[in-house]
Amino acid sequence: MKKVLSLVVLLVFATFVFSSCLLWDTLKDRYIPYEVVGKDSETGKLIVRFTFDRPSATTVHLAGQFNNWIAPPSQGTPGTDNVPIPMTRDSKTGYWTVDWKIKPGRWQYKYVIDGGVVWSEDQANPLKENDGFGGYNSVAILNE
Repeated sequence: MKKVLSLVVLLVFATFVFSSCLLWDTLKDRYIPYEVVGKDSETGKLIVRFTFDRPSATTVHLAGQFNNWIAPPSQGTPGTDNVPIPMTRDSKTGYWTVDWKIKPGRWQYKYVIDGGVVWSEDQANPLKENDGFGGYNSVAILNE
């Protein structure tokens, strides 16, 4: 009886360890869709890092209310906030990232993939609002 009980305890423990490893493998590669990483003392704007997972993309730009939704092929207005915001692919993770200065507040945004072929909400961000075109914009709430 002791051997059977010991075997059952061992199996339960092994199942727990194995399932914990699978869960860790799933969670360890997750990323934060956006986060405040600093503040520009001259402008008072927050430095916000946006991260997006789209390995098949050749280019990704960030567009939102904070840049008047400017995206390629538009050049926007150089010297203002109304310019395309290109993202860079991280060679280790494959994620696209950009740090951008934005005033605190509530901002809608999307990712512009491959020069505007696709506009995508941020799948990792559960905060969304209707975009008026049958889809959704993601929402970033930025506080100091």
